[in-house]
Amino acid sequence: MSLEPRYTDDHAAAGLDFAFPAIETWKNQFPGYEILIDDPELTSVCPKTGLPDFGVLTIRYMPRDRCLELKSLKSICSATGIWGFFQENIVEPGA
Repeated sequence: MSLEPRYTDDHAAAGLDFAFPAIETWKNQFPGYEILIDDPELTSVCPKTGLPDFGVLTIRYMPRDRCLELKSLKSICSATGIWGFFQENIVEPGA
């Protein structure tokens, strides 16, 4: 058995410095409601093995001034499917 670690710090940091496309927004005209966005097919590529990872992305928020533009979110989700990211590095919990 090898004493070399299977996952290195470089693997763990994969994707953290990736320049994602900007998320566009539009002015919210009707405050006081909740928006729920589900993407049941979030994919990424494991930076260690090169194998695909599959996950679910759920965004739930109550917009104040701005709403998330879904096409720009889709372009970000598409980018994760071709680059080497751990899915934990794609999202920022609690943001």
